[in-house]
Amino acid sequence: MLGAGISGLCAARALSGFFEHVTVVERDTYPQPPDVRRGVPQGAHVHSLTPGGAQVLAELFPGFVEELAADGATLAGALDELDIVFFGSRLRQVPLGRVLQVSRPFLEDRLRERVRALPGVTLRSGLEATAPITADPIAADPARVGGVRLARPGEPDSAEALHADLVVDAMGRAGRGAAWLRSLGYRAPSTARLVVDVAYASRRYRVAPGALGAAKGVLIGATTTRPRGAVLTQQEHDAWVLSLYGFGKDDHPPLSPERFLDFAEDLLPAGTSTALRNAEPITGVSSFAYPASLRRDFHRLRRLPDGLISTGDALCSLNPIYGAGMTVAALEARALRRCLAAGPAGLPRRFYREAARAVRLPWLFSTMADRAMPQVPGTHPAVAGLLARSFQATMRAAAEDARVATAVWNAVSLTGSPAELAAPRVMAAVLRHWSPGPTPRTAPPRGKD
Repeated sequence: MLGAGISGLCAARALSGFFEHVTVVERDTYPQPPDVRRGVPQGAHVHSLTPGGAQVLAELFPGFVEELAADGATLAGALDELDIVFFGSRLRQVPLGRVLQVSRPFLEDRLRERVRALPGVTLRSGLEATAPITADPIAADPARVGGVRLARPGEPDSAEALHADLVVDAMGRAGRGAAWLRSLGYRAPSTARLVVDVAYASRRYRVAPGALGAAKGVLIGATTTRPRGAVLTQQEHDAWVLSLYGFGKDDHPPLSPERFLDFAEDLLPAGTSTALRNAEPITGVSSFAYPASLRRDFHRLRRLPDGLISTGDALCSLNPIYGAGMTVAALEARALRRCLAAGPAGLPRRFYREAARAVRLPWLFSTMADRAMPQVPGTHPAVAGLLARSFQATMRAAAEDARVATAVWNAVSLTGSPAELAAPRVMAAVLRHWSPGPTPRTAPPRGKD
């Protein structure tokens, strides 16, 4: 198991039920106490696990969500304890389950300990995978990967061979597994890529009790005329994290502490901004750039070697502003578990088909929302305008109608069926808010950051 991020740890849990020995290999060393590590540049920013993701995580690790809550994590009611504004409209508050709100280091540390306690599982850190090992190195057409070569970063003399029946690549969006296919004489998967040019800046705070009211989270999404957004969530031990983002260079958030909250003031309610200005910062401002969403279509390949699969961001990396990444990682691990239960024959092909089904809707929703933004290139203006008006009408209806708000949340959180959005009453409510007018393709000038 290559990679000990969320996707790698969830996949390791799936593997542990079917293999006598599972070795999890991570390039980073684990900071103590738990902190943001180099291999997870997004680790300082908002992380929330949707009800759908929490449900799958509970299948893989029974009692884990309750264990985190008992250890200080925040469970926020959706939508009754979250203040959410999508495309300029505030979703009506309806009780719809719980969202797990934690920092990435906190979640990863607790998940790693759960995996470490599994029978037959070994965690090794400070090692990187450099190349696959074929089961038959003499064969001109290697049909099976039989392991991987490892080394400590920057120390080529430390190379070792780790033989395995299955190698799982969860090393991130760079796509090491896809490159290995080419090195073995196979075709690399086709890649769908959507340039979004989103940048984040985040900071954690200690807020005075009650200063932010009853809400445990505030989400202000970008609009076509204001391509900026803010997410404020309560995390473990009553710490709060504020993540700001913007589409396009002109709307990327500032990194200086002095200007950080100036950017937020145009987005957050006045009382929230005041509370944050009076709060105690407990970290500096961290930045993260996200150039493009991508999806590798491994399931379309005609030839695949046995013994090698890719998962997590190596398979599909979604714009993080929609908060689906950890949920998708859990869904892919569940797909792997189901495929392993059906036996080893044709495992890569069967897994990629299952995984493609798991990521189809998250990819569709996130890319449709991105294509509605004028700052995202590559979409015909007429199509972008139509998408923007569709989202705006849906969110206006969701602000008034509990059924529409429920359907929207279930789709976004991957909890229910997207068919809820096509229900007659939901569609009728959306059509009542439809605006036939054109959507501007460029944002108006702003007076200040």
